[in-house]
Amino acid sequence: MLISKEVLAMRMTGAALVLTLLGALSGIGPVLAQAPDATREVNITQGSEAGWIPSEELEAKALASWQRFYALLEAGDDDAAHAMMSEGFRAQYSLAQFRSDRAAARAIRGALITRDQVRLNWTKDSPAVPYPGIYVAIDASARFAAVDRFCGYTILYLAPGAQDFTVMRFQETLIDNAAFADIAATSSPLQAQLVWRLTSRSCPNYTPEPLPGTVSDGIEYRTVAEARAAVAAREGIETKVENGWTVIAHRASFSVWSFAPEGAPTYPAVIKRWAVPNGTDNSAASIAMICESRKSACDAVFDEMAYKNGFVPVTFEK
Repeated sequence: MLISKEVLAMRMTGAALVLTLLGALSGIGPVLAQAPDATREVNITQGSEAGWIPSEELEAKALASWQRFYALLEAGDDDAAHAMMSEGFRAQYSLAQFRSDRAAARAIRGALITRDQVRLNWTKDSPAVPYPGIYVAIDASARFAAVDRFCGYTILYLAPGAQDFTVMRFQETLIDNAAFADIAATSSPLQAQLVWRLTSRSCPNYTPEPLPGTVSDGIEYRTVAEARAAVAAREGIETKVENGWTVIAHRASFSVWSFAPEGAPTYPAVIKRWAVPNGTDNSAASIAMICESRKSACDAVFDEMAYKNGFVPVTFEK
């Protein structure tokens, strides 16, 4: 399996409900951070009941439900885990299918090593959700014996007057270690990292491992300034500006050079895209970058450029 992306979602009318919940809980629009004390962070979506803050007891209760649900899954008690799901979720996701999916997931992953919560987002009686009550989205990451790259989220719901949270939705995104190694061997380690970085974009608040310290292999200059001066001096170039970036195409070398504008988070930076002929009718595309700004900003723009230019073909299996 190249990439496994398990999305356990309600279908038909349930799908509309999921989209509404994600809009309310995943940070579409500003998320308000309120901390009653210096050691506790509470994230509440706009539109929630004015002045409402979940108590520490309520947070502990939600986390206990979250932990129990996944403990049941890891133990293979799929029936009990299915019973923790909301009535609507169970109606859309049969117990038989749930059992089959979870058995397949355990076979791919192996034993759980660690599961960590990344962030909690709360909402209460918001007009953006279809039912009154309390919702909490728990973003998380995990590692398994055969999966080092895993992220996802779980939405829990507490109906008015109810004693226990139910699982209204969960999503898991992963690439197993064998698939990652295969991409690295057949393409490159950088390609494998890019595949995961782009795949994991579906995980709110998840930060994947950074790109290598340098992704400049294939650029024959040491600095951005040196590259700018040398490329601009070549004969037969074509220059234009796209979204503020200066783009210089050099047909003779089958290369395109993009230079970040002053004031951009990635300035100074250059991204080179080029093609190497492979036989008479084919060519292999490559991409490299020199970026002298913050690494997080550099990694983000390299991700985006690689994705937009088709350097990371991603196959999803659901």
